[in-house]
Amino acid sequence: MGRKKLGFGLLVLIIVTVLYYFNHTENVQNLNTLQKALNLQLTDIQTNGFTVSDRQIKKDTEHFVIQINDPQKAALFLAQKGIRLTVEETKELKGIQIGTDVTYLKDMIALEVYPLTLPTYLSTAFTTENDKKVLAQLKDMIKKKIFLMHVDIVHSTTTFKGYVKDINERIEGEKEVKLILQGLHFSGDIKKEKIVKYMQRFETLHLYMSDALNRTISGYQSHYELTGTTAYDYMTDYSIKKIEIDEEAEGTLLADTMVLHSTSTVKDGLATETLKAKIKNLELLFEKEKFAMHTLHMDMNISNIDVDTSEKLQKTDPNKEKELGAQLEALASNKMHLAIPMLSVKKVTLHGKEMYGFTLKATLQLDESLDIYRLGMKPKHVLQQIDGDLHLSFSNEMLTMLKEDPEFMIGYMMYRPKRSEGQRIYHINIMDGSVKINGKLLEF
Repeated sequence: MGRKKLGFGLLVLIIVTVLYYFNHTENVQNLNTLQKALNLQLTDIQTNGFTVSDRQIKKDTEHFVIQINDPQKAALFLAQKGIRLTVEETKELKGIQIGTDVTYLKDMIALEVYPLTLPTYLSTAFTTENDKKVLAQLKDMIKKKIFLMHVDIVHSTTTFKGYVKDINERIEGEKEVKLILQGLHFSGDIKKEKIVKYMQRFETLHLYMSDALNRTISGYQSHYELTGTTAYDYMTDYSIKKIEIDEEAEGTLLADTMVLHSTSTVKDGLATETLKAKIKNLELLFEKEKFAMHTLHMDMNISNIDVDTSEKLQKTDPNKEKELGAQLEALASNKMHLAIPMLSVKKVTLHGKEMYGFTLKATLQLDESLDIYRLGMKPKHVLQQIDGDLHLSFSNEMLTMLKEDPEFMIGYMMYRPKRSEGQRIYHINIMDGSVKINGKLLEF
């Protein structure tokens, strides 16, 4: 995922650079003026975590190479352009050189972006003779520009559209590897040096590795739109016709007809995020055991997310526990609020039985005085920092299946569910450090 984001991220930087100077240069027909302005912008990029090298300028074409030299600066710079890449992901991308060919046409600019090298960590990881054989094939694919992205920029309207060249490759080694990518197209708009709209679609993405891994995503479409003045003001839509993942160690996942819609808005430095999802069918298979959910609906939102603290948290080293704890406490100090108006599954299949599913509605509010250190010493402390209500209803068939678990049966004997319209209902209330289930105090 990180390498895909880098390619798109660097593409955005290049597009932004070109459109910026078409909008800020008095005579856009003067390519010398544009090229000098472009040179200034590429120089600026080099102060923000990137290097630019091998620049070759001709009458109506040019070439240059971009790569990351400071992952932290690069991640921040990409985030400012609307591309979110963690510092850890960016570190993995060190060593990749991205070649860029620019052609200046009458009313548009054509770009071709392609990798010239593999990331350092991947190149150094190939040590055995078989590894070296695979590495040689990857380098040959790079040399042939198998991984190539093309984009056309219409500078008068600040719009762009492009595609990734179809891939159908097979790598030979101890394990057979196949990579297929078909029909990846994208388009978007850029304003004030930021990507404000981006659409992408592809027909098929398939990765196969002998008996160890088999992944396919079909019918993918996405739409991103910046809706405000910050990177946290946005709207995204995703739809996927089918996902098939089969891994030797993890089992099999099958998903059919997924639709996701998310939004984020910022007011007074606090973000509110929403997520709505629908999945027609979701199946998990592991060691001949099948778990399936049919017609899943989810509606969730979280508010009072401090944007500045959230950005600092993303940059914090996970190994620095005190610093991480301080940022989490700062994030909680604004009384973050989580609401799940609806999480429902129409039918569930488990242990070979199909039954009616469940519905969950919940609200949780985090107290501003959360103490991360105390939480680590005494987990029960979390109950004193959360107020919440959860309403869970499920079918009698599901209850019968759950009662086969001895631990659940003990809880069931102590806290019986209520009954309403054929459903079994639990109402859970969390307040001032205590938990009540259907009005009965939970004993710890």
